[in-house]
Order: sequence, then structure tokens, then C-alpha cells
Amino acid sequence: MIQETELQPEKAYVFLTDGVEFGASIFPDKYYQFSYENGNLKSVIGRLSSNNQFVPNVTTLLSYSPNKVVVDYMESMGSYTTISYSMENNRPKKAEQYFNGDTSYLFFSKTYSYEQDKIKIYTKRGSIEYYTTYYFDTKNNLIKKEVLEKTGGMDNKFTTTAYSDFDNAKNPFKKLYLINDDFYEKSLSANNFRAKESVSQYLPNPANGNMTYPPGHSSSQWTYHYDANGQVLLYFPLPVQ
Repeated sequence: MIQETELQPEKAYVFLTDGVEFGASIFPDKYYQFSYENGNLKSVIGRLSSNNQFVPNVTTLLSYSPNKVVVDYMESMGSYTTISYSMENNRPKKAEQYFNGDTSYLFFSKTYSYEQDKIKIYTKRGSIEYYTTYYFDTKNNLIKKEVLEKTGGMDNKFTTTAYSDFDNAKNPFKKLYLINDDFYEKSLSANNFRAKESVSQYLPNPANGNMTYPPGHSSSQWTYHYDANGQVLLYFPLPVQ
């Protein structure tokens, strides 16, 4: 479903992917393992849990059919979570997540729309809705993301993220974009951002007494390593700590 010329990394450290290197420990034994079939990502060993703990021995399986990709997040106890993607022109059009394959238990859904310089995603998770817009520059690199969060139909929080310090290397995340939201975000650009900064503002509404809160700030940075051809290395020998 993706062009064969795109990179196919076999391993990737957590601290260079969805774990943030800046201010975090670097562990040489915490890395993903990827396998491919017919040019598509087929399986992933390792997963970052919801509490940011890396679990090394769980597998994510991807299966492909015309205009559809199914991602099964297997668990060590035999249970699993499934996300089903409807595809159009090799891009996600809709995503639905179910628990344990039970199509009567829809946890969240996403719909994607595409314009010349932006991608819009609508996410619904119970009574919470997210309206996300990604903006791109003329080099097809991600420059900004805006997210409006609504709770119970009321505006609750607005977050703006700016992306910067792009390299000139090929993006190694292009085939990894369905693993999780961080991989998706990193896959969107032609090259690789090495810094991002977010500002979040809770919005006055009746649910919080129309209170006004100061904005929250967060930032992340990555220090990539490159090979002799100037391409990103997501895995390389590290000293054992």
C-alpha cells in the first residue's frame, strides 16, 4: 500500500520514537522490532503502554486487504485490541477501535479528510470529541497542529503544537504510521522534526464554572544519529548501562 522506495527499519529505540529522549533515560534494551511482507509492515514486537512503560514481549499484527488494514494489539494474557482502518488512495479514511474483536463495543472512531496543505481528523471517544488539523509547508513538512477538545458538546481545551529543527534526511517512519499516534505524527513529514512545543489552554465553560486557567506548556526534543549517507539511524550499538 506504500511505495517500495520508503525505508523499512528493522529495529528502533523507544527513546527515538514515541519515548522522548530529552530529559528521559536511554535504555539500549528497550527497542521495537519490525517485520515486513510485500513492502508492508506486518508485525511489531514491543509496545509502549498507556503509563509509558515499555513492554518488550507483546506483538502487534497488521493484516491487509483491498482498502482496509486491521491492526491487532495482542496482549500477553491472550486478549487483544483491534483497530480497523478504511483506506482510500493509500491513506486512512476512517478508523474504528474495538475491544477483543467485539463489534458491538466501539471504543473510538476517527475520520480523516485531506486538503492540499492540511489533514483534518475528527475523533470521537464516548462523550469526548477531538478536532485535529495538521498544517504543512511547501516542503511537505509538518509545521503546526491544532486540536480542539469538546466534552459533552462544549469546547473544553485548545492545543497548538509547533514543529521545528527539521533535518534533510528521509523519513524512516513512513511505514510505521499505524502503530500509534506518535508514529503517525512523525510519519507525516518528508523529513524529520527534532523539536516540538505545545501550548494548551482550557476554555471557560459551564462545566468548570466558566473559570479561566493559565495555559500549559510542554516541549520535546530528539537527537537523531545518522549514517554515512546522512540518513536517520533508529537503532545502533549503545553501551549497556
